Amino acid sequence: MKKLLWLLLPALAAYGAWDLVREVRGTWTSDYSRTYSRAVGQTMSRAFDSLNLSGRGVRIGVLDAGFGGFRTDRWTRGLHVAAWRDFTGGDETAFFDDATDHGTRVCTNLGGRSGDTIRGLAWGAEYYLAKTDRAEVEPRAEERQLIRGIEWLLAHDVDVISSSLGYTTFDDFSGYTPAMLDGRTSTLSRYLDSLLTARPGLVFVQSAGNEGDKAWRNVSFPADVRQVITVGSCDSDGVSRSRSSGVGREDAGYVKPDFVAGASSLGTSFSTPVIAGLCACLLEYRPMERGELIGLLHASGTRAAAPGCELGYGIPQTDVLLRMLRTP
Repeated sequence: MKKLLWLLLPALAAYGAWDLVREVRGTWTSDYSRTYSRAVGQTMSRAFDSLNLSGRGVRIGVLDAGFGGFRTDRWTRGLHVAAWRDFTGGDETAFFDDATDHGTRVCTNLGGRSGDTIRGLAWGAEYYLAKTDRAEVEPRAEERQLIRGIEWLLAHDVDVISSSLGYTTFDDFSGYTPAMLDGRTSTLSRYLDSLLTARPGLVFVQSAGNEGDKAWRNVSFPADVRQVITVGSCDSDGVSRSRSSGVGREDAGYVKPDFVAGASSLGTSFSTPVIAGLCACLLEYRPMERGELIGLLHASGTRAAAPGCELGYGIPQTDVLLRMLRTP
């Protein structure tokens, strides 16, 4: 049956049956106690699976462009959303009726669960949703809106922030250049660098951006901040960067992206929450500050021996993480 479905994928796609296409392509089944998405499966181990971690007791903030269909989508409707806010001037009462569902898909990869099928590891966490971006435009004001969204999340004492929003240039042709990717030049990078220095317990997970196959090529802002966990995307085998995944500067003095994860056609937007969900589960297992968490994740990566500007430290491996966490 599975082979037949793979053969039918082109025809299903042609007729618009994308939900089923995504289902078949995204599911990665093994001998674990649950069925995990392919991206989550790349990090999974029997030891981690047996712990039944889900981010319980962890507060996750999500910065995105719209959460349409969140309450009816089978992957996200069971998530515990404690608060939400629109910073773009939209109707708060229609927050979950947004025409854009990008944030909903991000949350699917953060904590999506349907029965024993898991698309995101942090299905037991508490969620705070902030819309700071309008998908159809790119005004410079969205930098300020993102900062306001972060401040709101901080007021709710979140532990992890996942952002699949990044910026390079704006609709008025203002913006930045790749030469400014030093972690402290852009408005957002300066803000986050200062914020994270003052808050060692806050974990900020940021998409690398999908400019890898464009003239820009590099990560976007604020993915250049050293203390941010920057996530790129890779192929299903985890050995090659997705064409669109932004790369880091070789002369930065530190490695960006930090990690990669498997992703769908939306690239780093969907790989980022995979790593954010893993962070939430690790904080559930053992509370720790960001520096220790990043160090453990780096050491567990499939490319830890030779990190680089395309795949970073690779894909974090939960069996390695648990061995390190259990070592006195």
